[in-house]
Amino acid sequence: MLLKIGGSTISDKTLLYNALKSNDQEDIENALNIDLSAINQVVEEIKNGYTHAKRMIIITGVGSPGHFTVLKHQLHKGNNGSIEQHLGLVKAQIEVNKIRQLLLEVFLENSLPVVQFYASSMYISDKMRIQVSYIDNITNFLNLGMIPVISGDMVPDYSMGYSVLSGDQIIADLAYRLKPRRIVFGSDIDGLYDRDPKIDTKAHFFNDLNLEQINSLINKLSEGDASGQMKGKLIEIKNLLHSGVPEVILLNLKRKGVLTALLNGQKEKYTRFHS
Repeated sequence: MLLKIGGSTISDKTLLYNALKSNDQEDIENALNIDLSAINQVVEEIKNGYTHAKRMIIITGVGSPGHFTVLKHQLHKGNNGSIEQHLGLVKAQIEVNKIRQLLLEVFLENSLPVVQFYASSMYISDKMRIQVSYIDNITNFLNLGMIPVISGDMVPDYSMGYSVLSGDQIIADLAYRLKPRRIVFGSDIDGLYDRDPKIDTKAHFFNDLNLEQINSLINKLSEGDASGQMKGKLIEIKNLLHSGVPEVILLNLKRKGVLTALLNGQKEKYTRFHS
C-alpha cells in the first residue's frame, strides 16, 4: 500500500500566501507551524492498522513550511544561477527536514520501523517530469519488513538545473513500478466533492466511483479554479487505475479513526475509486 500524508494534514496551508504577501514575521511563523497533534494521530492510526497493511510505503507532503521557502526563493522556476537561490534551496531543505525529523521521532515512539529516503538521491527530472528513477533501495528495505518514507523534494533537472518533485509524481512512479494493491491519499477533506465543502455546505459527496463514472465526471467538468482542480485530481486517479492499481482512496486523515477503519477493512466516510 502507498499512503500519502498530505501537507494540509500537518500544517495550515491557508496561511501560506498571507505570509508571502505580508512578509510579517508573526505571519511567517504561523505559516511554518507544524501540527504535531495531527502527526501523532496519523502515526497512531498507522500503527493500529499496520499488521493488516503488511507492506507499506509512506509519502509525505512538505506542508506550508516547504511551500513557503520554495515560493519565497523562486525554486519552482528552476535554477537562475545565483548563490542566493542555492542558499534558498538549503533553507527549503532545512524546513522540510524539520517535518521529516518530527515524523521519524513519532514513528519511533510508536515502534514503527520506518526508513527515510530522499527523492533528490533517487530521481532526475526534465522540465519537472521524472526521467530517471532508482527505487531498488526502497524495495530492498520494504522486503526486510520496514516502512520506507519519502517526501516531495528539489531534484536535479536536465532543463531547469533543479526543480520541484511533488509527492504525487513520486506516487505515480512507484505505482507504475511496484503495482500496489491500494493507494490512499490523506488530506483534511473527507474525500471527493463536486464543490469545496469548506465553502459550500451543500457540496455533494462521492462515496464510490468506478472508471466509467470517473470518465463521465471528467467529461462533465468545465475548466475553472475549483472544477479544474477536481478534474486534474480525477485524471490523476484514472491514470493510477489504468496503471494497474486496483483501488484508490481519498480520505480525511484529521478525522479520527478513518484510517484505522480502512486498514482494518471497516466502513467509514471516504471516497473509493476502482476499475
